[in-house]
Amino acid sequence: MKSRVLLKSKFLLSKNTARLFFISFAGFAIRLIAVGFNLLGLGLTVAGSIPGDILLHSAIFGSGLFFSFVWCAAVKKGEHFVYFMRAQGERGRFMLLFKFLRPLKACRAFIMYSCLFFLKLFWLIYFLLPSAICMGCTVYLYNISYVSGTVYTVLAVGTALLFSVSTVMWRAACARYGAAEYYCMLDPAMGVKRAIKKSVQFTDGLLCERVLTEYSLAGWLISCVFIIPLAYVVPYIKLTHSVFATEAVFSVHRAKTENYAVSFLKLC
Repeated sequence: MKSRVLLKSKFLLSKNTARLFFISFAGFAIRLIAVGFNLLGLGLTVAGSIPGDILLHSAIFGSGLFFSFVWCAAVKKGEHFVYFMRAQGERGRFMLLFKFLRPLKACRAFIMYSCLFFLKLFWLIYFLLPSAICMGCTVYLYNISYVSGTVYTVLAVGTALLFSVSTVMWRAACARYGAAEYYCMLDPAMGVKRAIKKSVQFTDGLLCERVLTEYSLAGWLISCVFIIPLAYVVPYIKLTHSVFATEAVFSVHRAKTENYAVSFLKLC
């Protein structure tokens, strides 16, 4: 599936790279300006650089910061909607970037992204906590003079391996929610919880493929540090994720989620 997704993404990206990059850049710029303006105002107010009632100005910029997050969620969902449209062969117009800017739709987008953020944060803590404990023990033993260098080296290598495996497991857990926002777009009346559950049902059997696809894009990300081909890499990676999500949604395979250990926690 990985090869098919990558080839399809490259095909769909051909002759659409500049347009998709411009949409992504515009969405990023809008979100950055919205959040940055309110953060700057709040920071200047706290620092006392803005004359007047500090509490009033703090309340104004604090409320503005919250609404800017809602605004950003709507714009981000609009950007992803463009990529989902392109993943299905549609052109994906620029104005679709603002499709979810209505108050109710924006609030739904904010709730969805907030739920996904906290779920991914939970799995990050869950999987990296053993690595953090091992790292703490390694540092503690390193400070004990009678521990040999060989023992320390073995502990350090073991901790690094555990960290690597935990990171892969975390990315696999996050991959379960890759189709959640697409379900919300397919059925605007669908609740966030239901969309997440459906995403889990149709992606749990494809977690290995999703992680392999994600790590196969690492070279493109590294190339941005040296060559800076952002105009191609950004839309390519976003489109690949969208294509994978649509392939998972419309696949005939439905995973048996009860076979996964993470499902025993009753978390989606």
